[in-house]
Amino acid sequence: MSRCLYAGTLALPSETASELAAEGIELVVNPYGRAPTEDELVALLPDFDAVLAGPEPYTASVIASSKRLKIIARTGVGYDKVDVGAATKNHVFVTWTPVPELASSVADQAIALMLAVVKRTVQMNEDVRAGRWERQRWSTEVGDLKGRTLGLLGLGRIGSEVATRATAFGMNVIYYDVVRMEQREKELPIRYVPIERLLAESDVLSVHAPLTPETRNLINEASLRLMKPSAILINTSRGEIVNERALAEALEANRLAGAGLDVLAKEPPVEGHVFYRLGERLPNLVLTGHVAFGSDTFRAMMKAACGDVRRALKGELPKYLLNPEAAAGTTGR
Repeated sequence: MSRCLYAGTLALPSETASELAAEGIELVVNPYGRAPTEDELVALLPDFDAVLAGPEPYTASVIASSKRLKIIARTGVGYDKVDVGAATKNHVFVTWTPVPELASSVADQAIALMLAVVKRTVQMNEDVRAGRWERQRWSTEVGDLKGRTLGLLGLGRIGSEVATRATAFGMNVIYYDVVRMEQREKELPIRYVPIERLLAESDVLSVHAPLTPETRNLINEASLRLMKPSAILINTSRGEIVNERALAEALEANRLAGAGLDVLAKEPPVEGHVFYRLGERLPNLVLTGHVAFGSDTFRAMMKAACGDVRRALKGELPKYLLNPEAAAGTTGR
């Protein structure tokens, strides 16, 4: 019987194990109750033919030590923690799950964070719960999305979904991407601008770029100083794209009006992290725990990942394959 490790930490849909078992694949759940470390993966993976992967590190060492491994199936669209080159060299398939449900769900979260920051939802909720009814104060601080300029840093599936929602709110949408999306400019009321203009003109800057060497720390002190003091920053992509200490300093100094983050460079944040146990500090920052997708979306992602595991272990090409070059010489690894 083939064996598949679920290395993630979220509760699996009830049907996942039975769907794999019907194909003769035994599913084993991560024994740690947290993301395994590199050393733990080196110890675990040699006994498995496949892994349903979360955000844990699949380094060259992990992959080289896992001689049975045929596929690393990422449940999500970020694969920056997977050494795709090492996987290809060792004839291990790497897949992702760009299902429509995920783009829609993350776009919803981006809009929710925009509204929470602009409408001061979190702070007013805390006030009313504490018995404070400060309508006059908040009437001067609550803003609107209509008429504001939304800048999208990245116009992939998720960025495009955000653009669609933002136009329904009456926002003006501009974007920057390393590749100009002229066809989408015809389909959506959006406008391409260079990145410097994106930073300078955005009332709301929403990050939807993948984490690469070029985007790591892209939103840094210099970038933030190009933004309007009245602007807000939204990040539902990868925490490492934003220099969090520079962001905290900008928020504290009122060089930025607010921010909403669903992702952090270190998850969960630990003692010493600039956003660890903030309490009443940085009230203009809204944080959520990297759960932009809901249970239905996670089920769709897991179904897609399991489908590719079944294909790979039957000797077929996965549907959502990132490294088709790995197919050469897969037999006999």
